[in-house]
Amino acid sequence: MSITPGSTLYYLILFLIFGNLFAFFIGVLMIAAPQRLGYLFKISNRWISTRRMTKPLAKPRQADRAMLRYPRVLGAIMLASAALILIKGIIFISGVSAADGGRLLARLYSGVSLSAVAWEVIWVTLITIILLGAILAIVVGLMSLFKLGKLKHWAESANRWVSTRQLTKPLDMPHYHLDKMVSAKPQLWGGVITALALFSSLVLWWFVLGA
Repeated sequence: MSITPGSTLYYLILFLIFGNLFAFFIGVLMIAAPQRLGYLFKISNRWISTRRMTKPLAKPRQADRAMLRYPRVLGAIMLASAALILIKGIIFISGVSAADGGRLLARLYSGVSLSAVAWEVIWVTLITIILLGAILAIVVGLMSLFKLGKLKHWAESANRWVSTRQLTKPLDMPHYHLDKMVSAKPQLWGGVITALALFSSLVLWWFVLGA
C-alpha cells in the first residue's frame, strides 16, 4: 500500500508513529527506572471536574416565554415565514435535480473531497430537513392561532429538565485502578508496552514506505 506524502493519511500515520515512540520511551522507563512511576503518576493524575464545564448546560432555559406571552402575533409571523420558505423551497427544488444540487455543494465546498453520490445525498438531506422544518413551523404557527391550549400542553411536555450531572457523574470521579495495577508490576507492564509500541511503530513505518 502506497501512502502519498502530504496527504491526511500520511500525517495521521506519522502522528501515530510519534505516539508509539513516546509509549516506547515510557515502557523503557518503566523497565529501567520503575521508581520514577510515582512522579509520572503525580503529573498525569490531575483531576479535572466536568461539573464546571457542564453547569451552564444543566440550567433550564425558558425560551418559550415570549411565544406564550404573544402567541398569536408570533404565531402569525412564524406561519407567514414558514409558508414563504416552503413555497420558495418547492419552487426552487422543482427546477434543481439532485445531481445539480450535489454539484452546487461541491463547488461551494471545493476543499472537501467527496464523491458525486455523497454530495447528492447531502443535498437531498438538507432540502428534506429544511422542508420538514418549515412544515413543523407552519403547524406550530397554526396551533398558536387556533389551538393555543394544545400548544401550551406540548410546551409543558417538552420542557422536562434533564440533569447533565447524572450523565457526567461517572466521568467526574477519579479512577486509579489502572495505576494500582501498573504500580504493582511496573517492569512487566513496561515490557508489554515497549513490545507493543515497537511492533506498532514498525507496522506503521512499513505503511509509510509503501512496502
